[in-house]
Amino acid sequence: MVTEVKQYGATFKLDYSLVYWNSRLEHEHIRLVSQFQAGETVCDMFAGVGPFAIPAAQKGCIVYANDLNPDSVHYLRINAEINKVEDRVSAYNMDARAFMCQLMSMPASEIKAESLPVILETCNSQGNRRVSSEEGSLSKDVKDKCPSNANYQDSSGDSCTTAAAAANTKRRSENCDEEDTSVNGLNPTPHSQKLGRRNKKLRGFKPSSIRTWEHIDHVIMNLPASALQFLDVFKGLLQRKYWRGNLPWIHCYCFMRSTETKESLIDEAETTLNAKIQDPIFHRVRDVAPNKAMLCLSFRLPESCFKEDARDIAVPIEQSHG
Repeated sequence: MVTEVKQYGATFKLDYSLVYWNSRLEHEHIRLVSQFQAGETVCDMFAGVGPFAIPAAQKGCIVYANDLNPDSVHYLRINAEINKVEDRVSAYNMDARAFMCQLMSMPASEIKAESLPVILETCNSQGNRRVSSEEGSLSKDVKDKCPSNANYQDSSGDSCTTAAAAANTKRRSENCDEEDTSVNGLNPTPHSQKLGRRNKKLRGFKPSSIRTWEHIDHVIMNLPASALQFLDVFKGLLQRKYWRGNLPWIHCYCFMRSTETKESLIDEAETTLNAKIQDPIFHRVRDVAPNKAMLCLSFRLPESCFKEDARDIAVPIEQSHG
């Protein structure tokens, strides 16, 4: 049965038989959103019908909201319209890891534009260049070293970036006659596509202009039963050479049982991240059972999670012992 619920000035339409909703988390939704500032970029990996995404957008944040349940995304789109924040909410129906990988990947068009000068420099240094006297074009030797498309794997074997680049190339070629309202090659839901058309009338915001691979401010992971396991997506996700400003805050919800401690949860998070978490902040959300509590673990993503560009890593010079 479809019903409407209200939380702190926001209206949510939903069907309890199709989506998850817990009114007891109302104060937590507002507590977390109160930490956001207008103009910040928020990524919600498990957005549901929008209990975090909608208030964040009402506050003036730019929100990328994802959920694996298509029914949740359906009501998320509806709720964005009901609350008149559809210009600030882009909704996606994807696997959470794939969602983050693609948001953090540079679009194929920019990868090619950036890599061409480097490729040319490399080709020139090898002395394999020949310039046509008539055309001034690249020789075959040089062209063979240049990628003809973005569907290639970088030297680190980062298949996440490769897959995103390949998807970008395919989608852009299929939609070359249409206005590009996608973000980093992601195909938004029909609501988000409609957003792009509406944004022509808006000032100061266009979803396709947000460079999420350069900066986001917050990531919400509201799946307490397993969110800690999804922290592995952040290993090498952000590329240092593109990133600007502070690293994002991660807000990861989890359960703590009577046999567990905050220290053991930190250990699990650090093991999954393969990085040391500095100054973690725990907030006790509520007790869900006599021996089980729901917590929110907030921390700034460690710098060791950056993906380093191979060209920026110094190679030690072997010392001569002769």
